[in-house]
Amino acid sequence: MFPLIFRIYPLIWYNCQARPNRVSTKDRILAKSLELFNEGGARAVGTTHIGEALGMSPGNLYYHYRNREEIVSALFDRLEPEFRATLTADLDPPLSPKRFAAFYTQSFDVLWRYRFFFGALVDLLRRDPELAERYTAFQTWALKSLEAIAGQLVSDGSMKEPPPPDGLKAVATNTWLIWMNWIQFTQTTKADGSITRGDLAQGAFQTFDILKPYLAPKFRQAAIDILAEAAGEQTPLP
Repeated sequence: MFPLIFRIYPLIWYNCQARPNRVSTKDRILAKSLELFNEGGARAVGTTHIGEALGMSPGNLYYHYRNREEIVSALFDRLEPEFRATLTADLDPPLSPKRFAAFYTQSFDVLWRYRFFFGALVDLLRRDPELAERYTAFQTWALKSLEAIAGQLVSDGSMKEPPPPDGLKAVATNTWLIWMNWIQFTQTTKADGSITRGDLAQGAFQTFDILKPYLAPKFRQAAIDILAEAAGEQTPLP
């Protein structure tokens, strides 16, 4: 008879091989919820729809998330760091046209992935005061970060400073206003309220126009070329 250790190790090895990494139940719920919210809108999708789409009992779903608001809040937990990364990564001066263009392409990628959130923003925040408080803090941070990026471009010599009285603060505010409202604006221009990746590419250019008049000519054209190339490469995503 083999020693016990030799009989146990093959079983351990077998179990490790036979059990590939599984997606957690919470991750499955969030992934399906995001898909359904983006397809039908957050207002139209409840926990019953999510459970049915997953083949999950109401009790099992409730064990992880008691209601739709908790699911939305958990999705915001993912949205926020994804957006923050678009404004904080690779900021060593001077900012290149490629990195500058990435602010727009990457932030609008985030907007696309969580389009349901911005399409129903006011309603979602009204339903969840805690989420509303978190969003306000997120927005305050974003405005300061956008202002700092514009200031860095001025320091780099890639942009002239916008005129007073508000200057950099004004362009940061206008940039944020277009970005956060682009989904709802696009929805109201179409009879069916649909959103496409092309709409988001247009939004990136529209947002870019805020700083465009102040950018140095060569820097501006290089950034435009990169944005145009990125827009041409976009393909439909779920």
